[in-house]
Amino acid sequence: MKSKQKSLALLLVILLLLVSGCASTKNSEDAITGIVEAREVDVNTKIPGRIVKLLVQEGQAVKAGELLAKVDDEDLKAKEAQAQAGIAAAKGDIAKAKAGSALAAGSTQAAVQKAEAALAKAQADADLAKKTYDRMLELHKAQAIPDQQMDSSEKDYQAALAGVAVAQSDLANAKASLLQVDVYQADVQRAEAALAKAKADLQQVAINLKETEIKAPISGTVTSLNVEQAEMVSTGLPLMTVTDYTDNWVNVKVKQSVLDKVKVGQQANLTPIAMTTKKYPGQIVDISRKPEFATSRATNDRGEKDIVTYNVKIKVNTPELRPGMSVQVKFE
Repeated sequence: MKSKQKSLALLLVILLLLVSGCASTKNSEDAITGIVEAREVDVNTKIPGRIVKLLVQEGQAVKAGELLAKVDDEDLKAKEAQAQAGIAAAKGDIAKAKAGSALAAGSTQAAVQKAEAALAKAQADADLAKKTYDRMLELHKAQAIPDQQMDSSEKDYQAALAGVAVAQSDLANAKASLLQVDVYQADVQRAEAALAKAKADLQQVAINLKETEIKAPISGTVTSLNVEQAEMVSTGLPLMTVTDYTDNWVNVKVKQSVLDKVKVGQQANLTPIAMTTKKYPGQIVDISRKPEFATSRATNDRGEKDIVTYNVKIKVNTPELRPGMSVQVKFE
């Protein structure tokens, strides 16, 4: 009887061990773990130079837009003064060229009009002298006038023709003076171009001066500080890193065999590995469409295949879960 009881007890123990092993295996298979990540932003500088002010230290909480550091701006201020001087000079050149252009245009136009009037009068005098000369020539041929009178008429005609030539030359000179107006206009255009360039330079300097003030891109904590005051810095290298612990998430790898059981918007419970009694809520915000491979196995000899998984991102936004923590995830 005792032997049967011992056998039954041994059988029960074996069954319990088998059930426990199966449950443990199942739980092991169902367990999904992931690593907590948080939003991190590297703070860089667009302006190389020396750090003249460093206003934060590692571990300090900062607000978005808060001044973190200041880069030396003496060279930029010199360029600012240079651009302002260029603007003033260009404005002076424009005023001078416009005044000269207006003066030249007014006097030259008056000279052209006067020369045109003189040419018209000279041409009329020449026409009258030609008619008189023609009449005298006919009378001289008929011996109705003496040679002296004929010579006088011819001289008057030649003088009138000379007057036309002089008037034409004066008009040509007056019109040539109009080219000076074009010269002044070209001066105006060059000065206006110089003004536009100086204004653009000043605007760029103003932008660069703002960039010498290095401000926090987000609210968070300075988790890495890579620069010291008075140190020379260059573009491209992060000066510090700001981490927002309230903007965090967990990425887990879900096998394709159970992928149909999760969807965007689904709730999840997260339990830190070292804090198994406390759970934190999360929500699936993205399920990757790009597959990943959890393990690499021999695929030919035994007919096994790689385990295909897909990344599932779970938004947490709980500062108590710090970056790097391992958590166990259970989907509702």
